[in-house]
Amino acid sequence: MIRGILVVGLAALAQLAVADPEEPYIGLAYGEVSLHQFGQQTTQRPGMAMARFGDDLSPFFGVEAHLAIGANSASITNGTSTDSYRLYSLMSAFAKPQFKFHSFSVYGLAGLSQWRTRLDQPGLAHIWHTDHSGAFGGGVQVPFTTTGHWVFDASYVRLKSSESYAVAGVNYRFP
Repeated sequence: MIRGILVVGLAALAQLAVADPEEPYIGLAYGEVSLHQFGQQTTQRPGMAMARFGDDLSPFFGVEAHLAIGANSASITNGTSTDSYRLYSLMSAFAKPQFKFHSFSVYGLAGLSQWRTRLDQPGLAHIWHTDHSGAFGGGVQVPFTTTGHWVFDASYVRLKSSESYAVAGVNYRFP
C-alpha cells in the first residue's frame, strides 16, 4: 500500500517537473541514517548515497523526492558476536514549504518514507526488514555559483520516534 503511494507520488513529482520547466532540480547527496530496528541500537550509523528530485512550484512551495541506497554498514556488538547492519533502500516523497531569502533558502519537508534494512549475523541468514512511516524535516539551500544553478543542500528528516537521516550534497537547478 505505502509502496504504491510512494510510486504514485514519485510519478506525480516527475510529471510536475516536466510541466514546470522553470525550477526543477536534481541532486546527489551523502548522509547517515539512524535506524533502531531488530531491537538493537548502535552509536554507529550506516551511510547512504541519495538522489534528490524536486521542483519549486512557487517561491513558497515545492515538491521533492529522495531515493537512497546504503553506502556502508554499521557494526553492532551484542556481547558475543558482531553483526552488520545496512540500509538497503529508502524512498521518500515530500511536500516542501519554503522561504527564499537573498542568498539562501530554508525549507520544511512533510511526506511519507519507506525503507528496507538488512541485518547480517555471523553464521545465520540475512534478516530483512521493511518499514514505512510519515516523515518530516527541514533543510537549507545555498547557491555557490553566481547563476544559482549549483546549490549546496543539507537536510534532516525524522521518520519514526527514534529513526532519522541527515544528508548534505549538491543540487543542479535547470535553467
